[in-house]
Amino acid sequence: MARRLEGKETLTLPRETMIGALSAYISDESVTDFQPMGCNMGILPSLETNIRDKKLKYQTLAERSLKALDEYLNSNGGI
Repeated sequence: MARRLEGKETLTLPRETMIGALSAYISDESVTDFQPMGCNMGILPSLETNIRDKKLKYQTLAERSLKALDEYLNSNGGI
């Protein structure tokens, strides 16, 4: 809200991050049967390759998330 009042563009975190994915989910008008939820790996965008090992898959998702967040912060001057 503060950014809007200052005339700045609102920030939208990458969907590859959990908070970005949750934000996209709660603000998606096409969701007709909204169900509140906590963190859920199922709402993150799919990986390019299918990884069957759950531990490795979650580790890969976490690494992708950190990379996306780092790139986002660097491109926005550290916010």
